[in-house]
Amino acid sequence: MYWTRNHFKAVLQRQKERIEAVNTRFDKRKDLSKHTGDKPEFDFPELSAIEQKRLKARIKLKIQKDNFKDYLLFIIIFLVLFIAFYFFMN
Repeated sequence: MYWTRNHFKAVLQRQKERIEAVNTRFDKRKDLSKHTGDKPEFDFPELSAIEQKRLKARIKLKIQKDNFKDYLLFIIIFLVLFIAFYFFMN
């Protein structure tokens, strides 16, 4: 292929267009992330200090129950694997 001056200019022009297309795509993302509109307001109920403490206690209790179930499941799986290993070795 012969490199003429017009062909070389066309190659440079296509390269510039590709770079501009990429840059505009990223600029659009930046514009979307800098949205300065009003933030949505949610209507959450106001909790008193006592209700907050009760809620925290319920959440802690639920987490403790879930952790206990996880530990129990781990121990059962470990025992089953240990027993299976013991029988296969004998």
